[in-house]
Amino acid sequence: MSAICTICPRPLAPGTDLVVCRGCANRLRAGFRELARQLLLLEQLLPPGGGPPHRGGTGRAHSPLPVRLDVLNLLGPGQLLPGDDQDDVPIGPILHAWARSIANSYPTISRDGHGTLHVQQGYAVPVARRADLAGWCAWLVTYAPWACTQPSVRALHQQLQQLLARIRAKTGDGPAGTPRDAPCPECGDWALVTFNGEDGVECEACGACMTAEEYAQHSGAVLPGLTAIAVRLALKQAADAAA
Repeated sequence: MSAICTICPRPLAPGTDLVVCRGCANRLRAGFRELARQLLLLEQLLPPGGGPPHRGGTGRAHSPLPVRLDVLNLLGPGQLLPGDDQDDVPIGPILHAWARSIANSYPTISRDGHGTLHVQQGYAVPVARRADLAGWCAWLVTYAPWACTQPSVRALHQQLQQLLARIRAKTGDGPAGTPRDAPCPECGDWALVTFNGEDGVECEACGACMTAEEYAQHSGAVLPGLTAIAVRLALKQAADAAA
């Protein structure tokens, strides 16, 4: 029996070290890329006038604060402690906690003077604490393949999606899918899409995933024939209408 992805119920490819399917691995990397893009939108919302316009007065008799506190709470400093409700934790501490966790488990292979190989953990170098949030996102994209071999990736995926949901609720922006022309090679449905920031192509009907290169080969093989069929049907319909 095939192993199952720890995030979704799809089977894993035989012989892989990953504990998640290709689609979930793609979405993890895409989530960190989207987060880096969303950070720019959050910064634009920091001034009190940022964001969508509001009708009517606020009823305040005092001057408004120079920044939006709800946005500042996301972008500001803080610390992630055991048992914390993530809804109250800024972005930085969440990213740093996961980078530290990945760095502490990342293996380094070395060979001593006798030629013996040694595997040590904790040698992935995370970006410095003073790095900006986009730097943390880039680091986590780089080490996402290793994270996808660890059981903790399920919790990482869940927290990242929760964090993105908090941010999207303020920016009004989310990942958009671009439909692809070819049908799914597994279920035959025209439901293949590429989401912004993702590397691959996914079927929204059956969940099948492929890389951009695999899709290019698939579409190159099936689209010419489908186009020829569509042309013949169009010509037949035109001939029937003229008869």
